[in-house]
Amino acid sequence: MAAKEEDQAESTFTGLDGIATGASNVLHQNMSKTSLRRAIGLWVHPFTRFHQIPVASRVWVYLAIMSVYCIFVEWFTDKSFNTRVMKEAGAAAFSSAVLGLLLVFRTNTAYERWWEGRKLWGQLVNDSRNLCLKVAHLHGLPNIEKVKLGELVITFAYSLKHHLRGTKPSRRLPGLQDLPTEGPVNIPVFVANKMFNIVYEWQNNERLDGFARLQLDPHMRAFMDICGACERIKNSPLALSYRAFMRQGIAINLIALPWYVLPEFSLLWSLPLILIGSYFLIGLELIAEDIEEPFGKDGDDLPLDTICNTIQNTVSDILPVKESLEYTTSLKALRIDPLK
Repeated sequence: MAAKEEDQAESTFTGLDGIATGASNVLHQNMSKTSLRRAIGLWVHPFTRFHQIPVASRVWVYLAIMSVYCIFVEWFTDKSFNTRVMKEAGAAAFSSAVLGLLLVFRTNTAYERWWEGRKLWGQLVNDSRNLCLKVAHLHGLPNIEKVKLGELVITFAYSLKHHLRGTKPSRRLPGLQDLPTEGPVNIPVFVANKMFNIVYEWQNNERLDGFARLQLDPHMRAFMDICGACERIKNSPLALSYRAFMRQGIAINLIALPWYVLPEFSLLWSLPLILIGSYFLIGLELIAEDIEEPFGKDGDDLPLDTICNTIQNTVSDILPVKESLEYTTSLKALRIDPLK
């Protein structure tokens, strides 16, 4: 009897194990298919969705000009030019390799500026959260005072965004109702000054001791450090001579390229080769031009609207900030990566 019960228990366990194994195999197959589809998509999407790449809309203008120029060179060399003169000029192609190395250095330098800006705004998110978390746990302060400081934290993020873009924030932002109208005003500094006034007023009224104030001071000081670092990136572009030299090199290389490629091949074969080379040379330069100023509104710039929205949502979760307040007049929409 006991042996039969053991056999039944064993058979029951085996059956469940078989079902679980089958489900696991199906799940593994589905995950494998999804992973394979995603891996293929990573390489296919750059070609099927290239028109959605931010810089692509500008590259095609230059490629169209390059196509017309190549057709002119082909006509001119056939009708009025001795092609033997340029057939040995293919040795000059080494200049393209040198120019490519310089262009990679140019792109890396611009990307460093973009990445530094992203790290600064990431630090702003962290310091905003830490400051509000510490304020939320302070005792002896009414909630209305805590909310007032939280609103200024959100206002600082949106003010910094507008300050870097050269636009004006709405006066409906909390803390900007008394913004001076005469003369230029650094609005992030104006908002940070109000934050310091609130904290030091708490200390002067003995609602906050000196030790607690010192716990808040590094986060508020970090706001001004971030603002200054972002202003440094914005107001210190790459050297003018370097940018001009690179564009001169690209222009001269593209002008000379058809003259030593077209005599070697027919227009049908040489035109795609020329356009492919032009596409990458011009595209890399335009990308570097975009990301070296990372605080704009283009598709390759930092998503400042999304980051400000993140700060607003996080601070609102920590402190009871009113959801009805309008912190910006711009559209806070999440940007979608066209390559995913």
